[in-house]
Amino acid sequence: MSKPLIIQAAMVTPITPEFTIDYHTLDQLIERLIAHHGLDLSILGSTGEGALAPRKFRADFRQAVMDRVQSRCTVYSGVLNAVPSETLEELRSLKGLGIAGALVPPPFYYLLNDAEIQSYFEMLADHSPVPLMLYNIPPYTKLSLSPHIVSKLADHPNIMGIKDSSKNFEYFLELRYVVGDRDDFHLLVGTDTLIASSIQAGGDGTVCAIANLAPEWVGLTCLAALDGDPHGLAKERARLA
Repeated sequence: MSKPLIIQAAMVTPITPEFTIDYHTLDQLIERLIAHHGLDLSILGSTGEGALAPRKFRADFRQAVMDRVQSRCTVYSGVLNAVPSETLEELRSLKGLGIAGALVPPPFYYLLNDAEIQSYFEMLADHSPVPLMLYNIPPYTKLSLSPHIVSKLADHPNIMGIKDSSKNFEYFLELRYVVGDRDDFHLLVGTDTLIASSIQAGGDGTVCAIANLAPEWVGLTCLAALDGDPHGLAKERARLA
């Protein structure tokens, strides 16, 4: 069974000069991304500066997005926190919002070993009301999710996939080797320059920041890569440049 292509916009978080939600810009951005281009949304991740926003702001922003989306697309939310108990508490707060999954990195600051990382994600997945999307972003967390650990975590029924923002294509190919054939686990890339290459290598799609600026380009590039269309890819690369 082939998996559907996943294209998510790693959405920016519009704020006012007073650091409150800019609802007017949020309205425009959501309509541009989903009404005009049919993208799914990933909010409060790295592009959305979820790790910097206060907790109440994050809760209010999630509600504002869900109120505006009205089931027109799938929404995922980042839960970026180094404190395990607070991460779990925030995951529990997603219940009933309609959010399809949570993008969760390993706890940053301390250099955990593989067994500790595995235990952390299994604890969260055991108690989270929404599925987890593992978030591999070593430039920010200083931790990398080894392919071996990812393959083990992929067995958990409440872990739906991984977003790889390592910028390391060899690592992505290792992930493809260990989890790419699973129908219940999604392998997504978060590096804009690797979107086409990752899909051609058997990846399942992207969660990308460039969608905020060029949503149509992202969709056409993904489809050209999926179809194995070199002329289409060349056209989209030239158009973006």
